[in-house]
Amino acid sequence: MKELSSIDSDNTNNKNDNGAQNDKLLIKKLNKEIAEKNNEISQLKNKLTDSNERIHDIILEKGSLKKQINNFELKELDIQFGKFEELKNDYNKLEHRLKITKEQLDKTRLKIVFYTKVIEDLENRGFIDYLRNKFPESFINYKKKI
Repeated sequence: MKELSSIDSDNTNNKNDNGAQNDKLLIKKLNKEIAEKNNEISQLKNKLTDSNERIHDIILEKGSLKKQINNFELKELDIQFGKFEELKNDYNKLEHRLKITKEQLDKTRLKIVFYTKVIEDLENRGFIDYLRNKFPESFINYKKKI
């Protein structure tokens, strides 16, 4: 029986040794997996940090581009306002020129009407008025204006 118990104890020791070795192998395997996962986590953290930095840079660039766009829009509005002011000045000059030209045309029209009246009165002067050297009133006014 001693032999049996020694074989049993040998088997038990063998099983314990195999179990311990299996446990050690499992622990090594799990430690290796943990190291790989930690390595993956580190890589992902690095990628996340890089991505966050790129996002931050892009946000800053976007802000800068927005400012540039606003500046260009303001310059464009400034140019359009300048053109508007120029057109407004041109319009005012033309309006003034039109007013002056109209006044000159009105004065000239009045002169033409007056001269026409003088000419008609001179043409319609009678022979007796011609002999008496009597001139129409419109002609007298004409001579006074000259």
